Amino acid sequence: MNKHSLSDNVLSWIAVVFALVAAIILDENGTTNKWHAAIIWTVVTFYTVLILGRRKWKSWRFWVLYAFFVVAHTFTMWVLFAMLLPRLLLGILYVFPPAFVESILIVGLISKVETKIGSISFRRSSS
Repeated sequence: MNKHSLSDNVLSWIAVVFALVAAIILDENGTTNKWHAAIIWTVVTFYTVLILGRRKWKSWRFWVLYAFFVVAHTFTMWVLFAMLLPRLLLGILYVFPPAFVESILIVGLISKVETKIGSISFRRSSS
């Protein structure tokens, strides 16, 4: 049995619940389906980041950077779908490729920033 199967199942259910709650909340304003692509994009991106970054879950730096990217991504989705393209109704299948690309970029950025933060804190403590 895979040692990560329980955590993967929990993550999957959290992602599903998040997507459903977000869809219910965002669909209340009469803009049915408008936000579904943004919701799927967000869930796929950050679920993938969690799976790819599994080995770093014990690092507080990972979680701080993860939270930062969630906030930055959410703001970007709002600007993109509410401000720049308010009439766009995008099918959810179209957002899978950019979501995967974004998740790989985020994992790379998290690794890079964690390394820089670690080298800075190591230099300070060794001085």
